[in-house]
Amino acid sequence: MFKRLLLLTLLAIFPVCFAPAALAAETTIVTSYTAITAFGPASNMQQNVPEGEKVVLSADGQNAYRVKTIKVTDETHLMRLMGATTENELTDLQKGLLETYRFARQAEFDTLKPRIPGQTKTIDLNLVDITGYTDTSRYTKITDDFWPQNSRTYRRSGDSFSLHSEIRISGTDCLGHGSNTAKSMKSTFAHEFGHALDKTFTETNAYGHDGAHYINEKIEPKASFAEGFANFIKMLFFPEEEKEFRDSLKTVKIERPQGGYDEYPIASVQINGEGFLDIEAINALIFTRLAADLPDGEKLVLDSFEKHNQQENRMSRFLQNFIKDYPQHTTVVAQTLDRETFGRLSDADIRLILGNNTAIQAYLATRSVPNVTPPAPQPEEKYQVITHKNGTIYKWKDAQGNWQFTDQPPSAGVEYTTRGSTATPGKASPVKVENPDTDPFIIGY
Repeated sequence: MFKRLLLLTLLAIFPVCFAPAALAAETTIVTSYTAITAFGPASNMQQNVPEGEKVVLSADGQNAYRVKTIKVTDETHLMRLMGATTENELTDLQKGLLETYRFARQAEFDTLKPRIPGQTKTIDLNLVDITGYTDTSRYTKITDDFWPQNSRTYRRSGDSFSLHSEIRISGTDCLGHGSNTAKSMKSTFAHEFGHALDKTFTETNAYGHDGAHYINEKIEPKASFAEGFANFIKMLFFPEEEKEFRDSLKTVKIERPQGGYDEYPIASVQINGEGFLDIEAINALIFTRLAADLPDGEKLVLDSFEKHNQQENRMSRFLQNFIKDYPQHTTVVAQTLDRETFGRLSDADIRLILGNNTAIQAYLATRSVPNVTPPAPQPEEKYQVITHKNGTIYKWKDAQGNWQFTDQPPSAGVEYTTRGSTATPGKASPVKVENPDTDPFIIGY
């Protein structure tokens, strides 16, 4: 089952300069459980909302959900919240929520947590239980309304900004996976956690007309880098998925401006030079092989990534910085780039991507085309599709008078303004931004 949906949404309101991060603090993952308590016309759901619940509008523009969110204390508590005393009583999706809770607490994540950028070392993990609402013929927008994502919120804190990451896991990307549901949901969490490590700002319309992209689709450079890195983090936990990424490169998808795709063999003249690095599967494989093939490679890759992590990340920049950090590994970097692009790069392409230092010149002087043949095209096969969903950002003041920027509206009665392609103004008049260069933003993956 190759098709797996993952979300990457990137919204940047204004560019902003970051203050130097504070000394690394211990990162904690705070888990909450959200249950859907009712569904119906929005006008009905917004009346007499029970205490402790809130209303979430559906993407269909007509209906809404009432949901209740409770902080999880331990596994037994989570099981009880899901209405079960034993795991056998859980649905496949609920088992996935339980396994994700356990997975997020594994020690392997502890080694990655100190690499999360920003001052606030906290991740909120929200487990959304859609049990009873998986009938997409009745709940037509359930996958859109509770899509897995990582929302990174930058909030003003004194003279700097604090970073808060919120990961939502619901299993709406894993419907129909059966016994593989729990593994798929854990894989999604690892992917979203990877985005929490990354500062990349993706390009406007990075994912084309339809807002969706495949792991073998040619998209924009920064977006393909961000996705490739998140998938690399996922493959640290699920190395068996490397085969799926390699198999996906039998063809490359290119979206038409008006929608729909053309599909070409990887060796097609439609893809050349640095354009190969606009394909996230190739970027994921470059990260993965450097980490696997170099001595202590995983640490080297993560150290270099963290050292140079910034909003303009892209694979060519990462590789050049990696070579500067570890010049003794230049040949392996060049060989890896050559192999993962099927030997289709010219010498000039390699100099453009890796730089033109003496080590690169020495490699090119003895370079032979790698004995790598692209897989035979089989366009009928389906691979991972990842959906980018534009969202609405709500700007409002809290009780202390501080500006907040969230992807959900504030409590009833609080005035707000909105930004985003699906935005509908609230009752407040537009708020003047005194200094747009310090206006925070939300990034949701």
